[in-house]
Amino acid sequence: MEEYKLEGIYYFMDKDGGKPVKAFIHSLTWKEQAKVYAYITELKIHGNNLRRPMADYIGDGIYELRPKDNRIFYFFYLRNKAVLVHVIKKHVNKIPLGDLNVCTRRKREVESDGDNIEKLEL
Repeated sequence: MEEYKLEGIYYFMDKDGGKPVKAFIHSLTWKEQAKVYAYITELKIHGNNLRRPMADYIGDGIYELRPKDNRIFYFFYLRNKAVLVHVIKKHVNKIPLGDLNVCTRRKREVESDGDNIEKLEL
């Protein structure tokens, strides 16, 4: 059995109970979903040791998973958890500032509240 570095992976949940990253992943084709969940599993196994080309540090405590043209943004929470806060379909080389702002705002919300996350079951 694989040893997990992280206790869990969580979806960010907005004030209405919506989980935008989960909804985006479920909108993908089965093949794309399989790739995304494979990357998420690697994140759970390797934690903050996951590196390029699978993941990268963006700044301000935000990281990205890089499955094909999808970018899933996350941060580490309470040492052994990762929270998936935002996702985009990559169209340009540089991440749009508006998307980075969404990531940092959601990160602050989770850090101040802590109840607005839902565990992802792999």
